[in-house]
Amino acid sequence: MPAMGALGVFIVTFLFLGESASDYLFDLSDALGEDTTTVSPRKPENQECPNVARDIVLLIDGSSSVRNSEFLSQKSFVALFSKTFPDNTLFSLLQFSNKFQEHFDFRTFQNDRNLNNILHEARQLQGSSYTATAIKKAVEQFTPQKGARSNAKRFLVIVTDGEKTGDPLNYPEVIQEANRAGITRFAVGVGTMVAIRVFQRELHTMASQPVTEHTILLRQFSDLMDIQLKQKICASHGTVVPQPTLAPPISCTSCSDPHVLQKLEQLVQGLDQVKSKLDLLAAKVGKCGPGSHG
Repeated sequence: MPAMGALGVFIVTFLFLGESASDYLFDLSDALGEDTTTVSPRKPENQECPNVARDIVLLIDGSSSVRNSEFLSQKSFVALFSKTFPDNTLFSLLQFSNKFQEHFDFRTFQNDRNLNNILHEARQLQGSSYTATAIKKAVEQFTPQKGARSNAKRFLVIVTDGEKTGDPLNYPEVIQEANRAGITRFAVGVGTMVAIRVFQRELHTMASQPVTEHTILLRQFSDLMDIQLKQKICASHGTVVPQPTLAPPISCTSCSDPHVLQKLEQLVQGLDQVKSKLDLLAAKVGKCGPGSHG
């Protein structure tokens, strides 16, 4: 009977946790250094998402204010989130503190979408938060050398738990650069409501307009699994950087000016008068030439 009682408690607990139990299994196996391929993560929700070309950079917080378990939650989020999009969506992953690390770019993701080994080896950087510089480095991912595509909509997801500290760069200059590159930005702030109020202005500065639709506030990193970010990205028109095109030839019929036409007619008439005078002059010269008799 005691064994049956324990089994009953386990079953009730598992049913209560539901699908979120698999998230904890993923984090636990990663923390223990086990092979994550043996874990069956939660199935992505089968929601309609147009299979258009998207390039998405995920920028995660590796500063010292992030606990080890919270960093694991970010890695779990990357692993699951990247599996929920259609095949025509590519991902790149950057980690930031006052140091920066590219874990994979678009080209790497396109060649191998199994991120288990890369994420298993990813270690937290520690240090302060150079968030503005991190955004600049994220913008630099959108190049052909990194596997970015000229016809893809561009997105940047920034996950952070606080204000930037000691960063030599300011937000306005890097945000302008991101805007020029046509990057739609989602700012995800994690922390208590009191803490978030302190750096909410920074989140709004990072996010694209309108900021209310591009800013997400969470109490804890484990809530990353439940945010409606995919739906926002799938519904977003995004921005495709316009490619230079040749200007179409100008048609005179579409831009003719009556005054110009009048001037042209006068010029033609003047040329006709000049031609008539030349003809008369030629006739006179012919009469006075060597063959004429006076």
